Amino acid sequence: MKTIKEGEDQVERKEFGQGILFTFSNYIYWLLMTNLLFVLANAVFIGFFMTLKPDFSNISLYLLALIPSGPAISALFYSMDKLLKTKELSPVSDFIHGYKSSIKTTLAVWISILAAYFILMVDLQYFQQSASSTNQALSIIISLLIVFLSVLSITIMAINSLYKFRIIDLLKLSVYYSFRKFKNSIGNVLILFIVGFASMMTTDFLIIFVSSIVAFFIMLNTREILKDIEFNFLRVEERSPYEQNTLWRGL
Repeated sequence: MKTIKEGEDQVERKEFGQGILFTFSNYIYWLLMTNLLFVLANAVFIGFFMTLKPDFSNISLYLLALIPSGPAISALFYSMDKLLKTKELSPVSDFIHGYKSSIKTTLAVWISILAAYFILMVDLQYFQQSASSTNQALSIIISLLIVFLSVLSITIMAINSLYKFRIIDLLKLSVYYSFRKFKNSIGNVLILFIVGFASMMTTDFLIIFVSSIVAFFIMLNTREILKDIEFNFLRVEERSPYEQNTLWRGL
């Protein structure tokens, strides 16, 4: 009996090990494939980034090249949220679905974000040209506005990747939850800060290789916000974006 029991224990340990290995290899495959799709969707920006001189005078060209990145980010967020909720992913089909879903709204929101960044970056560059106390104070204010815009952008893109709201309602929700779920908002900024710091220490192309991982942790950190939105602003039948398309609904 002891031999039989030991044999059963060995079989259980083997199955347990194989289960972990299978799950781990699946996650690696899903993350790598989604990352590759994200890179391909951002081929225009990567091409500009590799060929243009890193100078502030090229900022308008960089921002234009970033326009296709909006739907790509939405697709990445959608894919990572599905992976978190369902523990499985069909990288190509899910990425394409996330890319095409509400693409007009995504582009409108993303272009507005890029325009806001452009204005703030130009203003910051202008005020930093002078060392006067007034300009320094204004530079600090604008820098804080850029940080807040980053917080807002992450939240609005995450919400838009899953649910269909009017643009004005997306903005309201993003501002509301950026303050109400302040820890989550700061957490998302810290994730980007860590990636940015790591890029400075290694290579500017680091984000290309870890974009799916970054999106995974952002969506993990944003789950509390998304759950609250589902509970308070969506009907029960609207709470599973992977089974059916959600409906337009204002606040």
